[in-house]
Amino acid sequence: MKYLPWVLAGLLAVALAWVLMAGPGREAVGVVNLMRVVDESPRAQELNQMLADRYQELLTRFDLEDEPTEEDVDRSARERQAYAEYLAYRQELELQLEGEVNAAVKEVAESRGISVVLDSDVIRYGGTDLTDEVIRKLK
Repeated sequence: MKYLPWVLAGLLAVALAWVLMAGPGREAVGVVNLMRVVDESPRAQELNQMLADRYQELLTRFDLEDEPTEEDVDRSARERQAYAEYLAYRQELELQLEGEVNAAVKEVAESRGISVVLDSDVIRYGGTDLTDEVIRKLK
């Protein structure tokens, strides 16, 4: 265990050397702004609309459209059930979008000869921005 930091430092040095040897003019690291992908891609917009539609359907199905009244004693149980279904559907759509985004990122990166793609939130400088191409792929 006492050699673990040295091993990690060595692996990091090898990875850095590999990236630097990718050659001038060819960046081996790509970046994607996932917030822009979610905000601007047609596919994310479509899934967001599907979620909004499901929310409205749940309100109607569980009779939650009107303001609560004192006579509506089981409303909180219906709200919990509706919210649970909403969250399950939201998670399903998020996983679906994540898979589609990952596939689009991989396709764009491979077509550009990029071997590593990171979220732009963790990059301070450099890298090839692939965000626009990924957004175009998610139609």
